[in-house]
Amino acid sequence: MAQASDTQRPSRLILFILIAAGGASLLSTDLYAPSLPHLPGYFGTRAETVQLTMALNMAAFAVAQLVWGPLSDRYGRRVVFLIGMTAFLFTAVGAALSQTIGHLLAARILMGASASVEAVIVLAVIGDIYKSEDSAKIYAIYGMIIALVPAVGPIIGGFVFEWFGWQANFTLLAVIIAAVLLLAVLRLPETLVTHERVALRVGTIVSGYARLLSLRAFVMISLTLGLALGAIFAFITEAPFLLIDRHDVATRHYGLFQGAIVIAFFFGSMLSNKIVGRIGVTRLFGFGVVTASVSGLLMLLAVAFGDTPVSLTAAMSVFAFALGPLFASAPVLAFQQAGDQGRGMSAAMLATFEMAGAAAGAFFVSLAPDGSAWPLAICVTGASALILVSGIVGLRACRD
Repeated sequence: MAQASDTQRPSRLILFILIAAGGASLLSTDLYAPSLPHLPGYFGTRAETVQLTMALNMAAFAVAQLVWGPLSDRYGRRVVFLIGMTAFLFTAVGAALSQTIGHLLAARILMGASASVEAVIVLAVIGDIYKSEDSAKIYAIYGMIIALVPAVGPIIGGFVFEWFGWQANFTLLAVIIAAVLLLAVLRLPETLVTHERVALRVGTIVSGYARLLSLRAFVMISLTLGLALGAIFAFITEAPFLLIDRHDVATRHYGLFQGAIVIAFFFGSMLSNKIVGRIGVTRLFGFGVVTASVSGLLMLLAVAFGDTPVSLTAAMSVFAFALGPLFASAPVLAFQQAGDQGRGMSAAMLATFEMAGAAAGAFFVSLAPDGSAWPLAICVTGASALILVSGIVGLRACRD
């Protein structure tokens, strides 16, 4: 097995494995989303209960990262990644075999906890190998490629649902995870050099996280990403019901609308990769903050003047475009503030902010359903306004 010293010359294969793992993690939601409006009838339960399979998944995703991070700093990226992906595989099988909504909820919670290993390891490995503006370019490239997954995932998921049923989406997910896991076993090297490993003590972990939370710039930058994910996952959770149930979009066509949003994110990431060398990471982050803030007003107007599938998708596409610059720049700024020591913990805390925001957005629209698009509009507009505040505070703190 290759060691860290061998990975200082960045390998395309490493990036491919990370992208494949990230894709599998995203597919755990994107393949399944078009099935959501049909599950209340299947299980004999309410729509809000079915939506909790998204919200609780995100909550578990957020919390578990706080464990994966310190483990990866102590035992290395490779072994922790393999353990997490193995658990992810078993939870996908469990979801496919679920016979009650309770079983599906349990499987989705465990799935979120295990799938979260990918988020920590991707950030940590890129941080291990790349530095400064190179990291921003890699995050942008990663974002561009990974954006293809939520573009095609719902389309595939919709057809799989209509042909084979909702369980088949989790069966397909299990096959994909197994392929990624096999590739990682064979070719993923260790990127954490031995002398950078930290002791696994409760006091060390608590003090490490406390230090990160005391860094105002780190917290505000991370919060900005969390708010952005909150808006996105509010849409992912609510949009299937709005478009399929309320606006009569066919299940197999739902993915086309989400695909348009993902394409906008793709272009935002592509633009970020091209301009970061000229304007720098800080200005790139500021550009994303301003664009995201404007998109919140567009969503409010779309709903106020009578929402349609096209108007909702257009407003969310502008927001998704802003995520390209944000996700390319924010991790770089956050890691600069956190320093190199305990990068796994820093990655875990950053990713926890992201997925805690995602869970909050999913919970908000799940617990405040009224059959209209107003809960979604309130969530997206509110998140956009807070992004402006946290982004400005974060940038000022970075300069202090």
